Amino acid sequence: MLVASLTACSAPRISGRAEAEQQPSPCEKAYADATANADIMADKSRHIVMRYLAAQEAISDWANTAAYCPARFADGTLRSAQARHTARLMAARLAINIAQPTLSRCDGIDSFDIDADSLSAMSVAEDQAGFAMGVFAARSVGHATLDISDRHKTTSQRLISFSGAKDDRAKTYDVTQLLANPNTMVDSTTGLFAPTDAVIEMNCARSEIAAVASSSNSTGDSAQSRMTAENSSDDSRQQSLGVLTSMIADRVDLALTWGYPSFDEALFE
Repeated sequence: MLVASLTACSAPRISGRAEAEQQPSPCEKAYADATANADIMADKSRHIVMRYLAAQEAISDWANTAAYCPARFADGTLRSAQARHTARLMAARLAINIAQPTLSRCDGIDSFDIDADSLSAMSVAEDQAGFAMGVFAARSVGHATLDISDRHKTTSQRLISFSGAKDDRAKTYDVTQLLANPNTMVDSTTGLFAPTDAVIEMNCARSEIAAVASSSNSTGDSAQSRMTAENSSDDSRQQSLGVLTSMIADRVDLALTWGYPSFDEALFE
């Protein structure tokens, strides 16, 4: 009877509330999964198959981190590309054939929940890379091809169209320094020597990461971006960031494949 009485005096428990409050947010879960798989990927005491599988998981985990944790967009994007590169190196050792990096072009995308200024800055970065790659392709320099140049230029055109902003792209750019150092050059960001074509791709990616990181609208303040404060949502923002992190990681992945240093000090400020 005493036990029953004490139980009756206990505070009422709302079913499911305690459990819900303890559930990690999508950002927390993505980051926890990414760091756990990154640790396994880097642990050389583990079997290479386990490390390869962890690297494959880390690719999407870091991309999810970039999408769900806007403050970690740069970290998530760069580490997703780094995991891609690591997985590809391990696949070669395991005689597994996986696809080589290809530059996406925003195919099938109708809009981005990103402000016009940020989209315009990304468009300029793509246009600059496309022009440089076109010049190098015409001179058979490095890994540059007209297809790569066209992919950059197509992406640039789509981004400026999504922004609805005034088109400030120069279309032609000074490539004197690039042509003076067609094989290798010092990356001004890190002070490291790297293949010139890889530096072009990495600089494009860095400019785009900076544009997204400084994006002023989480609520779609640009009518031209086809999002408004009334219909913008966390889902649309996360979807946009997810597409952009994958697109930018393509550029980083290509740079790493072409010989840009993949260690942390070269990629992260």
